[in-house]
Amino acid sequence: MSESLLFPSLKKLKFPFQGPGWESRFVVGTALILANYVIPIVPAIFVGGYILRVMRQTLNGQEPALPEWDDWGRLAKDGLSVALINLVYSFPALALLMGGMALYFVGTLSFPFAASTGGKPQEQAISILLITLGSMAVLFLSMLLGMLFSIAGMIAMPVATAHFVAQDSLGAAFRVRRWWRILTADKLSYLIGWVIVIGLTGLLYLASVLASYTLILCFLIPFLMAPIGLYISLVGAALFGQTYRENAALVDGTTTAPNRAGASPAP
Repeated sequence: MSESLLFPSLKKLKFPFQGPGWESRFVVGTALILANYVIPIVPAIFVGGYILRVMRQTLNGQEPALPEWDDWGRLAKDGLSVALINLVYSFPALALLMGGMALYFVGTLSFPFAASTGGKPQEQAISILLITLGSMAVLFLSMLLGMLFSIAGMIAMPVATAHFVAQDSLGAAFRVRRWWRILTADKLSYLIGWVIVIGLTGLLYLASVLASYTLILCFLIPFLMAPIGLYISLVGAALFGQTYRENAALVDGTTTAPNRAGASPAP
């Protein structure tokens, strides 16, 4: 029976609050996320590398725990790699959305030209109506396709990132045929991981909405979202790292996934 079934997965929900020194390590991660509001991107890169370090633990069969904040050069390198992977898999959705919005604004800007064609008022009105309907159709179509590509990218990112960690090669994240076999080896485990992450994210969103209705807590939303967001990212990294390891073992026909990330697998 797969180790990634629901109840063993739920046990990993509390690991960020366990182990020696977890308090100070969690505070450092939260502080970096808060610093990202002041200095964009740079602190988030280190947080991304740290989260990747947690994924590396479960991918290699270890129990997840908050590691030390050290080897900042490696954290930055891993964080930049994760950012690039996310950017590549998000790009189709972003391109569709931006392209649709650009065409929509071009359509609206063409209204004066349609009105100055010198034709009859009825013909001008028909031209403006057709341009409006066409622009709106393009915008809604781009939004629909962008949403679908966004969902596809979100599905791909965790397993592509885990494949990068396992192979210790950035190019491995884009070898879709290989990681697709790993993703589909045990769809239930992967689905359970996403259900947990989406459920936690939904609770985060609900908490932020409720806080926005209060005069005092609305100013504390960034301070509330930073630790909760870090917690969800850590749990997601542990779950998807474990799922990748088990699915890779199924694909390779072994009892443990190949260890290429620099740590010894658990017996």
